[in-house]
Amino acid sequence: MYDLIVVGAGPAGASAARAAAQLGLKTLLLEKEKLPRSKLCGGGVTPKVLKLFDFNLPNDLVECAPKSTRIHVGENCFKFETDRTLVYMTSRIRFDAFLTEKAVEAGAELRDGTCVNRIENAGTHVQVKTANSGFQSKMIIGADGMGGPTASYGGFYDRWKPYEVAYAIESEVPVGERGVQDFVGSESYFDIYFGVSSAGYGWVFPKDDHLTVGVGCRLSKLRDAHALFNGFVKQVPQLTGREIPKPQAHLIPLGGVAKVPSATDGILLAGDSAGFAEPLLGEGIYFSILGAQIAAQTAAEACQNNRFDKDFLNRYEQRCRKAFGTDFDVAYRVACFSYLEQYDMDRVAKFFFSERKVQECMVGLMDGSLRYRDVELKLAWPYFKYRLAKLGLPFSS
Repeated sequence: MYDLIVVGAGPAGASAARAAAQLGLKTLLLEKEKLPRSKLCGGGVTPKVLKLFDFNLPNDLVECAPKSTRIHVGENCFKFETDRTLVYMTSRIRFDAFLTEKAVEAGAELRDGTCVNRIENAGTHVQVKTANSGFQSKMIIGADGMGGPTASYGGFYDRWKPYEVAYAIESEVPVGERGVQDFVGSESYFDIYFGVSSAGYGWVFPKDDHLTVGVGCRLSKLRDAHALFNGFVKQVPQLTGREIPKPQAHLIPLGGVAKVPSATDGILLAGDSAGFAEPLLGEGIYFSILGAQIAAQTAAEACQNNRFDKDFLNRYEQRCRKAFGTDFDVAYRVACFSYLEQYDMDRVAKFFFSERKVQECMVGLMDGSLRYRDVELKLAWPYFKYRLAKLGLPFSS
């Protein structure tokens, strides 16, 4: 009998398992694939993620550490150049394996290559059935993704509307170390492309010897994913004439803390299972880890009080809303203005990305010095100027 079983060894699952073990819970971490395993993701770890760790990220996990970014909108390119790292580019195959090692180091038991087939609530405990064995636990944290078994067996049905889900399609393009250096330049750039999909954006992230190239789109606006990806690739000058490996795709539910339940009898959801990716840029690693740590604390309190009912576990949802629910709300409002409501992106770019305040907000959101709730007022003036221009009214800067 375990105190806690965590399903899924991504950033959320590994972080939940480590935190739970540190809190004294007998913890089992299950992963359906043998580690290390690949994972579709841009692999961008923002500096604020590191603030959640009680350990250092090894230097050999960081493949590139850009200090500047280029925002592309149509023919316009806006450069944000800074003197500090905006994002640490990693490979999820190594990053996830490292976080799992830290969970085992803290005392969690790992069983990889173990696929969960069924979850049953036995009243006094939860039973987890796999192909070759079964496990019992007082409760479960499901961090096994949007399509994982935990949410399904926990009764979290039909939670996501198409406009609440992003479809991401991505490829790893080998260019060699020299090709990466030519791409990032002396200022060490990574690139974001707005306007390449009707409700999303594209990205080019530099790694050690390749470029991670992808594009995301709200599922409600998606028509042909491969046509979308191929069209985006043709817009990136650095990819001209290069062979592009076959892309992979997956779904990312967005903004779940304010939209869908993530707690029920004996079960908490974290990471993509709970939709803990912010609705503007889809950043998920930070909120997945933060939510997982909150889930572990809630699990420890449940074990201490012998309370595993939904009423008790609902404190997890309340804490997540307090921690980042407001930020998700603001991010959604900014997303609506930026691209969900189909504004003229060239005009948006003119009034937003050329604003110094907007640039400062972008940098602050990446390095953790600002939260979305902090930037809402800072964005009010650029938005006001944009609305005046739409109405044909003059304004003074």
